Amino acid sequence: MSGMPALEPRPCVGCGWCCLTDQCRESLQLHGYRERCPEVFWDVDLSLYRCRLSSEKTYRELLAMGEGCCAPLNSWRADVRNRD
Repeated sequence: MSGMPALEPRPCVGCGWCCLTDQCRESLQLHGYRERCPEVFWDVDLSLYRCRLSSEKTYRELLAMGEGCCAPLNSWRADVRNRD
């Protein structure tokens, strides 16, 4: 053990890092491998990324949506923008 404290999840800010850099298991099962997940989209009204699967309770639970960001040190958190 390194003696470093574990990083606590931080609230999701919709930066898109997780969905744009790595397709989730559920997306792979639905769509097969894609360079970019077809379920993620930029919400122009909210100025953040969202997942179409989030409208279904089953997927929200499977993907732990609402549980917070598991990569709180990713640099995109401070630069939320459309990356198309």
